Amino acid sequence: MSKRLPSGKSPQKNPIHAAGRSGDDVRHSKEDALSDREFVLLLEGARELSKSDYYYEADPEFVIYTLGRLGLRRGELVHMREDWIDWRQKKIVIPEHDPCDFGEGGDVCGYCRQLARQRVDIADELTMDEALDWVWVPKTQAAAREVYFGHDERAELFIERYFDSQFYDRVEVSGTAINRRVKKAAELAPELDPEPLSPHVLRATAATHLAGKGMEMLPMMQMFGWVQPSTAEIYIGRSGVKTARELDSIY
Repeated sequence: MSKRLPSGKSPQKNPIHAAGRSGDDVRHSKEDALSDREFVLLLEGARELSKSDYYYEADPEFVIYTLGRLGLRRGELVHMREDWIDWRQKKIVIPEHDPCDFGEGGDVCGYCRQLARQRVDIADELTMDEALDWVWVPKTQAAAREVYFGHDERAELFIERYFDSQFYDRVEVSGTAINRRVKKAAELAPELDPEPLSPHVLRATAATHLAGKGMEMLPMMQMFGWVQPSTAEIYIGRSGVKTARELDSIY
């Protein structure tokens, strides 16, 4: 895997980001975020899903857990390769740029082609060929980051099982397929409503969970690749779990 940027260019001049792809996760997905109990139920649904003939055994739990506990974006999960995994330091290294060859015949995938087309529509001077040269890139410059998973034994286990599977040497699912796994796992989970669930809601679930565990603003910004502190404040400032912990320590 090459992490080099296109020749003569630097992250500061990235035309994809300059064209408006630098928006942050400011939607109020926190309102739909799952509680810890609900997330465990969703994992049960993913486990049932892995028993079907259509889905490979390690697939659904890996997808649900990387979204709902490590807070990856859907596009990051779609383009993750095993080369992104630093097994020794137990972290996922999301690069500034990783040329996409996930499409048919090693071409750019439909997910990246759609994003490139959207950016061309926004930016007057950006050509389709230039936009395609830059994909895949993370959503923002801040989203090129390291996501540590050594603190979570289940995350480590699901990642190892996924890439140890005979079926995979990279994540071989599309954005639509990830959406489908989230919905199908919810359909098989007791008590859960699949309707509001999406990869973005699971990312909010991860942020809500970690804020409740006491994670501070700067580490959350780094882990989730947020540009603005206000995004982290949405989760930290509304964490009733953290408030309960503070009250318990006082009394």
